[in-house]
Amino acid sequence: MRLLLLAGVGSVCLIAADPLQGIFEQAAKDLAGGNYAAAERGFEKVLAAAPNQLAAMGNLGVVYQRTHRPEKAIAIYKRALQVNPKDEGILLNLGIVYFKREDYGQAIPFFEHVVALNASNQQGRQLLATCQVYLDHAESAIKELEALRTNNPPNGGTLFLLGLAYLKTKQPEKARLAFGEMFATATSPAQGQFLIGKAYYESTLFDQAEESYRRVLELDPKFPGIHLELGKVYISQRNSDNAMRELKAVLQDDPNNPEANYFLGGFLLQEGHLQDALPFLEKACRLMPDSWAAFYYHGKALLGLGQAAKAVRLLWRASELNYDEASVSYQLGRALQALGRTGEAKIALARVRELQEKNLQKERDYIDTRQVVGAR
Repeated sequence: MRLLLLAGVGSVCLIAADPLQGIFEQAAKDLAGGNYAAAERGFEKVLAAAPNQLAAMGNLGVVYQRTHRPEKAIAIYKRALQVNPKDEGILLNLGIVYFKREDYGQAIPFFEHVVALNASNQQGRQLLATCQVYLDHAESAIKELEALRTNNPPNGGTLFLLGLAYLKTKQPEKARLAFGEMFATATSPAQGQFLIGKAYYESTLFDQAEESYRRVLELDPKFPGIHLELGKVYISQRNSDNAMRELKAVLQDDPNNPEANYFLGGFLLQEGHLQDALPFLEKACRLMPDSWAAFYYHGKALLGLGQAAKAVRLLWRASELNYDEASVSYQLGRALQALGRTGEAKIALARVRELQEKNLQKERDYIDTRQVVGAR
């Protein structure tokens, strides 16, 4: 799981006065009040009468996001962009759908469009930089983040990403300066140390991350989330005993912690304990219904246990949530083959090859673009 720097999902759009005003206004009130079923019905009524009503489409997309239906959100936002390709809010929300499921390559074009339309949109710029950092395009992110740092008051999120980008580009001294500035803006020394640990973790500097997190425990033994993060570090270090201890400590305090269930289940699967992994992965799917990875690992575990029919259902769901993940299509193809559904299996495995070539082409295009920019 990545650190998400979002305050919330979407914003309520406004609609011009027309005969459907009352229906729209009531749907907007239902959305603001969390009555999503009623809001959905209201916005659908508006769209039935006025299919190109941008405000209704935008708000219906927010309903889909908040009720964990990312594919529906993507579809309605894309429909809205056909009406107005330059709507900042729609572009931002569509990027956020991809961002939340960690599909940063798909998110980037929408955030780039937002920034091109409005260079002062700081959320769009920070999200764009975040995607660049996590796609290992850290040089591009540094340029964006340094501009944000220079032109705006100190922001912990910007400084965190900047330090992380400098770590990824092997510039530890600049990273140290960014983290030092971030540390000064933190609400407590433990929080500052915690964020530094996260940056080390994201940079695959796991020994340094462990050291930072242990420092957090010394400063505040009850710091929220510290045992989960330590557990993730130990997973990366393949330190089985410590990973199990930390994640089980989280679940002892909160059996419904979604990330702890997900990471413990995934780790048990990785260690070959498929049967032991199942209850944790099953709970993770219930607690994180929009997480393609939870459904993917649950399906993979079931497939490994010879339960291909159950695995197919879960892997289909993972594919619906993230159609561009090659590993999902691969496991789905294997599960379909096991059931003798060879025609469907061939389609899924062909999708794997298509995605692999697509990803290679994206990387080539990025390298070519960087070479052209550098030659100017």
